[in-house]
Amino acid sequence: MKFDADKRCLTLIDGWSVPLNDLNEFEVPRDRVGNVALLEIRDLLKEVRREVSNGAVVVLAVAPMSEIRVYDGPDERRYELLELVDGDDLSLTLSVDYVRVRTEGDVRERLRDHIARVGVKLSLIRFCGPANSIEFRFLVPLRWTVMQCAAFADSLTMILQNDRVNLKTPSGAYALISAGIPALLLGKAESEWLEVKRDNYGIAAESQKYEFACDVASFANSEVGGLIVIGIASEKDLSGNDVLARITPCRKGSINAQRYMQALQERVVPSVEGLRLDVISIDSGDIMVVYIPPQPEEVKPFIVKGAMVGSKVSGSFFSIPRRRGSDKWAMSPEAVHSMLVAARGVLRGRASRPD
Repeated sequence: MKFDADKRCLTLIDGWSVPLNDLNEFEVPRDRVGNVALLEIRDLLKEVRREVSNGAVVVLAVAPMSEIRVYDGPDERRYELLELVDGDDLSLTLSVDYVRVRTEGDVRERLRDHIARVGVKLSLIRFCGPANSIEFRFLVPLRWTVMQCAAFADSLTMILQNDRVNLKTPSGAYALISAGIPALLLGKAESEWLEVKRDNYGIAAESQKYEFACDVASFANSEVGGLIVIGIASEKDLSGNDVLARITPCRKGSINAQRYMQALQERVVPSVEGLRLDVISIDSGDIMVVYIPPQPEEVKPFIVKGAMVGSKVSGSFFSIPRRRGSDKWAMSPEAVHSMLVAARGVLRGRASRPD
C-alpha cells in the first residue's frame, strides 16, 4: 500500500485506489486488504498522519462476508474501524446489534474468556442505537491481518447473539465453533452436512489422507456443503442417530493444518472453492473445523484420486463420494453419467449464447 500525499489517495498493490475523505478516512472493502497485516496498516497510517494535520485517520473495512451470514435480520452494511492510538498501537472499533445482554457487567462476563484467548484488550463498551446495539473498541495484536479482525468481529456477534445463530446451516455452526463456543452444538445430530470426529484422522497415513479427502469431497458434491469437526465425540441416541455428546479436544499443537490442506491439494479435483480449515484453541486443547461451502453445479463432481483396494489405497483408480444422510457413499455410475450430461448441457447453452 502507498499513500500519495499530493493526491491524498491510497493505492493498493493491485492498482485499486481510494481517496482520503473529508473525515480523514479511507473506506476500503475488506476483500481488498484481507491479507494485509495490521503492522503494515499501522505504519501506513503513521505516514498519513505526518502528511495530514487536521484530525485522526482511520481505515474502514466492510463486513460481514455474505457466505458466512449466520443470523436472521436485515442485510445491513457494517464497518470495522482501524485507528491509530498513541502513535504505536492500533484500535479496532466495531458494533454488534440485537445483543442478548443488557448490562456492561454481563457483556464483560460473556466475552472475558474469548478476548483473553485471542489476545485483545477491551477499552470501550457503549450501549447505543435502537437495535440493542453495543459499540466496542479493542486494542488488537499487530500480527493480525484485516481478515482476522473481521473474523473476531463475527465471533463477537456469535457470542452476543448466540440464540440467533442458525444451527441448521454449515455456516452457522462454523461461525459458532470459530467463536470458541463449540459446546453450544452438543445435542445436535450428525446430518447430511455435519460430521464430527473424536480424534485426529492420523493424517500421516495414506489411508487417512484418502478418508479425509473423501469426506471433504462428499460434502462438496452435496447441495448444501458441509462441516467437519475434529474434537467432538458423538454417541447413539435411542433412535439410533449419532448425536454430538461431548467435547474431546486434541492435544494443543498436535493438529498440523498444513498437512490436511496438502492432502486435499494432492487428492481432490477440482479444488474446493471457499474451503476454510481452522484450528481453534480452547482451554483444554485444540479443535479443527473444516467448512465446505456449497459448490457451483458446473464444477461437480469432485473426484478423489485413489480408491481403497483391500486395505490399501490404489492410485490406479479414483473415487466420487457423496453424502446420503449422515453417511458417505460412492456415487453410482448412473449419477455420474447424469452429472456429465447436465454439465454438457450447461456448456452447450453457454456456447450457443450470442456475445
